[in-house]
Amino acid sequence: MSSTTSPEFNRLARLSPLHPAGILEKAGIKVCIVGTAAVRHFGSNLLIGDLDLVIADYQFDLALSLLLGHGYCDIGLESCQSGMMPATDKPGDSLSRRLHFLPSSDIVVLSPASRWHLDITPDTTFLRRGDPYRFPHFHVYLQGDLLSTLYRHSLINIIDTLVCSGDGSLLIMYQYTIMVRLVEQEQELGALISPEDRFFVDFFLKQLVRAGKLKVLELRKCIMEGAISVEAARRIVPRPDLARKDIKEKYLRLRMERENDGSKKPAT
Repeated sequence: MSSTTSPEFNRLARLSPLHPAGILEKAGIKVCIVGTAAVRHFGSNLLIGDLDLVIADYQFDLALSLLLGHGYCDIGLESCQSGMMPATDKPGDSLSRRLHFLPSSDIVVLSPASRWHLDITPDTTFLRRGDPYRFPHFHVYLQGDLLSTLYRHSLINIIDTLVCSGDGSLLIMYQYTIMVRLVEQEQELGALISPEDRFFVDFFLKQLVRAGKLKVLELRKCIMEGAISVEAARRIVPRPDLARKDIKEKYLRLRMERENDGSKKPAT
């Protein structure tokens, strides 16, 4: 396919790092912006590095061909970068492609939407006003992050067995942590997610050991099935964060007592 680059295209590419998303959107590709650009749109102050785009699985090859035809070069994913991508139910499977637009430093990473656990529809995504740039709704993106986190730590299959997964998914865990902080800071964002997902958000990252993480997964599943209320689950979920808080308060109290005792001793 011949290149369609032009001075006007180069100018637009320099103006917005999101430009490749617009190329695909205008071509009728089901594309959605994820990664740091999406998290920044939701209110984080993260700097945009690589632009992560997810593509409807059946259009992935077409999207790749379109960008290659617009002057992007396929530079591939290093093994360390593959380990940072979202986890799936197929450990080790990586279909993502990393493209570079020369002579700029702009890099775009294309991934199948299923790899980010996103379904690109009018109900799950929206176009930013005045721009051909499509983003996921906050609660949809958080749920995709949550599912990737579930796959990273364990897979829950149809017979309710918890199976360890070895997929790394560092990128999605990092962004999930930021999304959790946004939920904690913005009350209206927390109201958008389901009770079982809010339970997961509130307690999963507080767990220090695998047993605690599995307990959160089990309780989330019970909430989904109606077997336990959120309030009851909150009463029995492990809380190592409170134990750390109690220890810290104890040592602060002991230090203050020692300091007070020292100040009461008569000067010699």
